[in-house]
Amino acid sequence: MSRVVKLAAAAAFGGLLAAVAVVSTTRPTAPPSAPILVPDEAPRPKAYSAELKRCRTITVPEAPCDAVWDAERTRFFHGRDRQP
Repeated sequence: MSRVVKLAAAAAFGGLLAAVAVVSTTRPTAPPSAPILVPDEAPRPKAYSAELKRCRTITVPEAPCDAVWDAERTRFFHGRDRQP
């Protein structure tokens, strides 16, 4: 590659950097907007919270309690929306 081509490439690269610097300094900064809550991140009550409280005190196996604990375990390990 000749010296003229290298000089032209360096000048083009320098011009590009200068253009980016000018645009970034003249662009007004937008104030931060309020955070947007995605439905998965929005707080929501647990569907089984009352049943889980009742099942915590039971010492003998019960089918409804087993089902509630399985649903809670699935929700905890696989996310809120992914149900088996």
